[in-house]
Amino acid sequence: MDFSQAISILNHYTKENLKGKNAHLEIAPFRAQYSNLQSSSPKIAAVLVLLYPVKDETHFVLIERTTYKGQHSGQISFPGGKQEKADISIIETALREAKEETNIYKEDLQIIGELSKVFIPPSNFEVTPILATSNKRPDFIPNKREVVNILEIKIKDLIDPKVMKKIKIEFDNGKTLNTPCFDLNSKTVWGATAMILNELKHYLIDAQKEKY
Repeated sequence: MDFSQAISILNHYTKENLKGKNAHLEIAPFRAQYSNLQSSSPKIAAVLVLLYPVKDETHFVLIERTTYKGQHSGQISFPGGKQEKADISIIETALREAKEETNIYKEDLQIIGELSKVFIPPSNFEVTPILATSNKRPDFIPNKREVVNILEIKIKDLIDPKVMKKIKIEFDNGKTLNTPCFDLNSKTVWGATAMILNELKHYLIDAQKEKY
């Protein structure tokens, strides 16, 4: 998908056309077993879902987190993190964290809107994905304390059915989970990040069908 095509689609963005729960369940079908997968007092976080051009081909950015003692150690995710008291909005949370982790400047971005929120039970986080575009590739600089690697991925790879796989995840408590995932740039992307990407994929595919 070239960038002008992506911009044309996103110029007509509306949250009402998101697949939401259905897109999330394709990645995490086990969630259908739980009638109320939500906390009364979740921790609030935001991530930045940024689309930008490289030689006019639309890309998005993910990060590979460093290894640490925590729920999301070493995972592939969007730039983002926990909301701080000084943040004036959930958008500001996503922009601040993206700047800290990858050197993305908010002045270069156009905010499109929010994708569907995702609740992550193990860490009790409610994550709001903020969809944005940049007319140029950001000058990525990883924060070495938090980021091992920056992954630049083509949208055309995301919407390729062949990148959808299944993987067996083994947790520290001994439990295992067979779950759908994306194989992107030779990295396994699963969980909340894959749920967000699946919704984005559906939105872009559906919009292409309507437009063409």
